[in-house]
Amino acid sequence: MKIILLIAHLIAIATLTGMSIANYINIRIAAGEKGDRRQSLSFLRYVLGRMADVVLLAVWITGIGLFFSLPPEEGPNSWFMVKLGFVLLLTICHGLARMTGGRMRRSADDLSLYSRMELFASGVWMSALAAIILAVLAFET
Repeated sequence: MKIILLIAHLIAIATLTGMSIANYINIRIAAGEKGDRRQSLSFLRYVLGRMADVVLLAVWITGIGLFFSLPPEEGPNSWFMVKLGFVLLLTICHGLARMTGGRMRRSADDLSLYSRMELFASGVWMSALAAIILAVLAFET
């Protein structure tokens, strides 16, 4: 069961990585667009964000399941604790990106939010990559 849970966990983190890369590309393209094209890209970011909410929930549920699958006498190793830090960073960056995305939809002409959104999307991307590597190290079988 632990291996299936680990596979689901790694797939969920990898999905978040891909979604954040897609979101980053979307932001870069949308910065140079106007009118309907910018609105369409904004809607796409919104949909990606909603899907990422579900995937992030899956990351947390599978991660908690993996934590409880550890032998009680061993407990979490140092790789797991560092991974937990990166997943927390990923969650914070995702939340800030979602809040910034909401502000971008309300004020469509404010171009200053694009650089902030790029930063948060990059934060999700980089922390997800680190979390994948650390998950493999933390839960080696």
